[in-house]
Amino acid sequence: MSDQVSVLDVDPGLAELVPADQRQQARQATGATMLRFGTGPWREPEAENTERARGGYGMLVVDGLLLRRVGVGGRHAAELLGPGDLLRPWQYDAETTVDAEWTWRVVAPTRIAVLDQRWTTRAALWPQLGAELAGRAMSRAVRLVTSMAISQQPKLDIRLWMLFWELADRYGKVHPDGIHLELPLTHEVLSHLAGARRPSVSGALTRLAQDGRLMRSGRHWVLSGERPVADPLPV
Repeated sequence: MSDQVSVLDVDPGLAELVPADQRQQARQATGATMLRFGTGPWREPEAENTERARGGYGMLVVDGLLLRRVGVGGRHAAELLGPGDLLRPWQYDAETTVDAEWTWRVVAPTRIAVLDQRWTTRAALWPQLGAELAGRAMSRAVRLVTSMAISQQPKLDIRLWMLFWELADRYGKVHPDGIHLELPLTHEVLSHLAGARRPSVSGALTRLAQDGRLMRSGRHWVLSGERPVADPLPV
């Protein structure tokens, strides 16, 4: 399903960059097609929307959560994409020397705005919007490198604990009893993110709960332990 919406109405971070006296004009200029996806396997949007987006910034996640998983030689890695992240699905289909398998899943109901060439042209009156979108792409690259470093931790308990804190930096909310991570992170999703088998992840989560560091609250998680500290590598 799709509809039309002003991107500034659904992305407060972008709206704040526009001076108050120009905001109404910017709202009208930044209208975009909004695509909606329910939970389950995610397939690339219709070719019409994808082709339109090629000449612009791409597709902006407005709300919801996507899991991108890639497999190479029987090994898999994954990342979560949420509000503010840019997607360019056609780039993942480019030929590479490594035979990679890409799969996507909608973890929580998601809306995506199509920032096509027309949108890019209209938004060019406010160059700070383009700069912010480029900055978000760079932030995503930093998160990916951090996730790569976390995945190198040999102890799964530590790996998961670091992963939870990395996600909490972006999605966590501080409460008296700890940091609440209001994401539908099932054991299966966590196994993809941690690069481990699901039974091993379930065992590690049990140990973290027994240590008093992690608690499940409905579909959410509560972090009550100290920030993770990895054992230093031997010199």
